[in-house]
Amino acid sequence: MNRRYFLFSLAGGVLVTPAVDTTSIFAAESSSLSPRDKAALKSITTGVAAATSLTLYEGLPHQSSEAAQLKQELATKETVQRHNFPFYAKPLPVDPADLPALRRLSSSPDSFRPYLGEKRCGGFHPDYCLTWKKEKSEYDLLVCFGCQEVHLYGPSDDVLLELGPAADELQKVLEKYHGQRPPKLLPKADR
Repeated sequence: MNRRYFLFSLAGGVLVTPAVDTTSIFAAESSSLSPRDKAALKSITTGVAAATSLTLYEGLPHQSSEAAQLKQELATKETVQRHNFPFYAKPLPVDPADLPALRRLSSSPDSFRPYLGEKRCGGFHPDYCLTWKKEKSEYDLLVCFGCQEVHLYGPSDDVLLELGPAADELQKVLEKYHGQRPPKLLPKADR
């Protein structure tokens, strides 16, 4: 076994303790986006900022924790696939008063932070898909409030990130938009 030890002097005595590898403890704090992820994020957020329309799709029940409900919904409801995830086919009407906040939260790079790894929540499951369009270009944000992750897709880029400081605000705006997914199964924003 390869162990490192630090020696500490305490009032004339010596304390030997195993070394702590702090590189993994503080990795999350010092993480930054790779050049590829930075470029993809910039491309997608710039596209969202210039988009002329938004289509909001509601996600189906979770594939692990709500497997029975998901199976029932897939069998009885019309769905569409967005990046290999099912959503209810009927888009949700968005209140025009919410569009500025949704655009700001979707197009600001500060709304996101680097992906820190897989969570123990049963897998990524998008609660919503925000599809921003400008002419023939589409920019999709698949948002999971359970694991606080977001997959961003543009015409030629994609990136997996985590929701940053704007997560609570985004969830508070979106949580009122549901009409097909069983309401009791929607995640709730922290108050």
